[in-house]
Amino acid sequence: MKVLTQNLKTGQTDILEVPSPEINSNKIRVLNEYSLISTGTESSIVNFGKASWVNKAKQQPDRVKDVINKIKSSGVSETYRAIKNKLDYPMVMGYSAVGSVSQTNKNYNLPKGTRVFTNSFHQEEALVDYNMCVKIPDNLDNKSASFGAIGGIAMQSIKCVPGGSKIITLIGLGLLGQVTFRILNALGYQCIVYDLDSKKVELAEKYGAIGIRKNNITEIVLNHTKGKGSDCTIIAAASLSSDIVNEATSYTKRKGKIISSGAIGLNLIRDKFFKKQIELVVSNSSGNKNHRGEGSSYENISHFFKLLSSKKIEILDLISEEISLNNSNNIYSSPNDSIFFSKLIKYETNNVNPIHTFSDLENKKHIHKLRVGLIGTGNFAISTLIPTINNNKEGYLSALLGREGLSLYVAKKRFNIDTITTDESDFYKNIDIVCITTPHETHFNFLKKAIELSLPVWVEKPLVISNKELVDIQKKMLSNKLVYAIGYNRSSAPWTNFIKNKINSRKTNIAMTINAGELPFEHWLLNENVCGGRIIGEFCHFVDLALTLLSHTKLINVECINRDRYYQDTGNYVFNFEDGSKVNINYRHDLPASVPKEKIVINVSNSRYINNNWKKFSNGKIPNFGLAKKGKGHNEAIASFFRNVKNNNFSTKNEIHEMCFSTYTSIKLQKMSKGDVLNILDCYRDEILSKV
Repeated sequence: MKVLTQNLKTGQTDILEVPSPEINSNKIRVLNEYSLISTGTESSIVNFGKASWVNKAKQQPDRVKDVINKIKSSGVSETYRAIKNKLDYPMVMGYSAVGSVSQTNKNYNLPKGTRVFTNSFHQEEALVDYNMCVKIPDNLDNKSASFGAIGGIAMQSIKCVPGGSKIITLIGLGLLGQVTFRILNALGYQCIVYDLDSKKVELAEKYGAIGIRKNNITEIVLNHTKGKGSDCTIIAAASLSSDIVNEATSYTKRKGKIISSGAIGLNLIRDKFFKKQIELVVSNSSGNKNHRGEGSSYENISHFFKLLSSKKIEILDLISEEISLNNSNNIYSSPNDSIFFSKLIKYETNNVNPIHTFSDLENKKHIHKLRVGLIGTGNFAISTLIPTINNNKEGYLSALLGREGLSLYVAKKRFNIDTITTDESDFYKNIDIVCITTPHETHFNFLKKAIELSLPVWVEKPLVISNKELVDIQKKMLSNKLVYAIGYNRSSAPWTNFIKNKINSRKTNIAMTINAGELPFEHWLLNENVCGGRIIGEFCHFVDLALTLLSHTKLINVECINRDRYYQDTGNYVFNFEDGSKVNINYRHDLPASVPKEKIVINVSNSRYINNNWKKFSNGKIPNFGLAKKGKGHNEAIASFFRNVKNNNFSTKNEIHEMCFSTYTSIKLQKMSKGDVLNILDCYRDEILSKV
């Protein structure tokens, strides 16, 4: 499948050949016919890529702050690697396409061949959510429907216009501004429009707008409205400056509204808004993408299509050029003979033959090594796990399974992988080991499949996310002689082994402070119903570390000291052990970014040992006391797993129980509330062991 990408480092655009999207019955597969290039959004991205490092920083000051905070918490080298990985990854362009359904779910009312709009990239094929798949009316042509994303954004901003409004000032007449104006005009609003480019103003005037050619917006609007100002101002322009929104208060009426649908600066002058009691609304793009009901992107785009199909608005004159995907040399350049509002990319869908697997089995450099098959192309897999696998003398990454082709293409190019595929049936053909790095809710099914094929399996934490899954998978693990491992790298780190020797079966007090950070509200890790939640998904690392350090004694109970289940899913727990040892794990979201991500303090036999983010170690007096080798344990954990596979050191019954017990503990902690005390061993026997 061909896809249009941009290099964020250089700004260069390329057409790449990548595997077709995964075969997924929950998604809708679409063969694209057209996709729309928006001059405002996409050309700005291209220009950003071509900009110098200094200008990139000036355009994104918030990102600069993020970088500074990451340096403080993670160090320069780790921050540099993260930025480099981001810039080396090609960015797929586009967000507005039309095509026909080629594969669908029987529960969706979208039969094969149905013409649909999607929020697809510039690519031949797309795998899309049902919620963002809008059926095109029979009397609407595909070229007009390709404006669906722009129309949805415009409709969302127009929804914010106060009832009773008659006169609207519209600032910015790029593609979004032109479409917004034409919708407003069709709905009966009188529009006063302004743009720096007089040709764009002239075009709007042809459709009935009152145009402003000079930078005298306030004067003209006030004259036209007899000094009152417009009922509402919509800003569809893009500007880093805040002047545009502050100036809008001078020509918007008292108790009026300013709506921003473009990307503008928001350094507001309070008095300008306060004195006239003007409301500012930042329009939420095209609406909610997670459902098809009221307030959704689907609803906005559907309403836009109704206006188009009723011939109340015309937009085809906003297409400057129609080009083939293969003609990418000047794809974002402006045609000489017209204003560049948009271009259409045309796809030859009749010639598309989906190819899900790219394979080069002639790569036999590592013929005596274990062939590792890895599932998942997330950041951790690419930045940490794959390099760790390839740096080990016993194995190498032979096959990679992912959901979409571009990430697979990038990984193959970077790591010289034999096989990349989006088709699970092709993945298992030529591998000796399975590594699972997919979203947490998918671990169970991939684990089952690996065990059924008698393949040793490494799974990134957590093992599974529910008691039911834990019982089922433990039965399968105990019934099959294989090597199993969970990616609890910290338990294999040199410092952990050093501390275990210092503890040496003695009573110990351990304090762990984890600066987990605040996540966006919509982050997948906060969705307990989908991935289990942060305690199961991240906190489990420290549960396993505590159990490893104090493996000489039994965990009796866990006290929940504090718990935030509904905002950031963090908490503070005390683990009490049979010999009197205690572990206090304080997993916080509200600590400054300058605080180390992880700090561990060990108190044993009048000695203290401190671990600061697995980089700085001391005994309270001497830096790096007793530790010759640093590291977070990734290399050691993978090396141990490979050795066990090579030597057929199958996981013992006790080892399997230990894996499952640490998983069970995290699952129980996820449900605890402040003040709860849990007799964990008794619960494990009753809820898990009795059913295995």
